Amino acid sequence: MTQEDMQFFESLFRSLETEMKHQFEAVAHQFEGVTARLDHMSARMDRIGGLVNGGGRAIAKMIEWTEKTDVSLADVLRRQAELEERVRKLEASK
Repeated sequence: MTQEDMQFFESLFRSLETEMKHQFEAVAHQFEGVTARLDHMSARMDRIGGLVNGGGRAIAKMIEWTEKTDVSLADVLRRQAELEERVRKLEASK
């Protein structure tokens, strides 16, 4: 191999190295954009998850409250019926 051949291969490898470096930088730059979008999506999904979990807890509390209210209302209605019956008996005995 001659000196010219060695210089040719060296310049070819240097050129290839430079081209690969530019391409790798371009790919890295593209991944930065993708990474930023993925981070944004992750934050958004975390907020949505928080809303879903919070909504589930709120619904569970509302169900618990309605069950307590149903029991209380049934008791009030029973007592009202008893009072109405007593009033009817008192009015009938007069």
